[in-house]
Amino acid sequence: FIVLPYFLSMLFSHYVLNESLLAIVEGVLRIVIFVAYIAGISAMKDIRRVYMYHGAEHKCINCIERGRELTVKNVRKSSRLHKRCGTSFLLFVMLFLFIRVQNPLLRLGLRILLIPVIAGISYELIRLAGRSDNFLVRIISAPGMWLQRLTTKEPDDSMIEVAIASVEAVFDWKAYLKETF
Repeated sequence: FIVLPYFLSMLFSHYVLNESLLAIVEGVLRIVIFVAYIAGISAMKDIRRVYMYHGAEHKCINCIERGRELTVKNVRKSSRLHKRCGTSFLLFVMLFLFIRVQNPLLRLGLRILLIPVIAGISYELIRLAGRSDNFLVRIISAPGMWLQRLTTKEPDDSMIEVAIASVEAVFDWKAYLKETF
């Protein structure tokens, strides 16, 4: 997701002479490859099942955050999309890799070395999205929410039961509901 788009964009360097435009071409290639990868693996039966569990997890968190008890019926009514999703985080990381340095080896090296910094910034954006619902945050969150339509699927009731048990193993949702609502 880092090296391949860079080398593919270099194929356009004879036709696109503007460095900024070439960086945009590289970014578009990066996003296209990433989305194609996500969509491609979703055709695999096991990955589709993982995406269903992913949807069940989001539904549980959304259910709790709306002040509802964790029951299969309540969870089923909740959205499978969530602003603080790791899918959105990955998309932010992909978008932030627009580092412009003339030397190609230095550019690639810097991109790889700066992944922790970019990941930190992306993490903070995801946290902000979870705390705020203003217009700008919704715009920033929209691409990640769209991508979640690929990485989350509607779960069956047994998957929701597993997600509920997982939440209960790590989080006292009843105390949270009592304190918050």
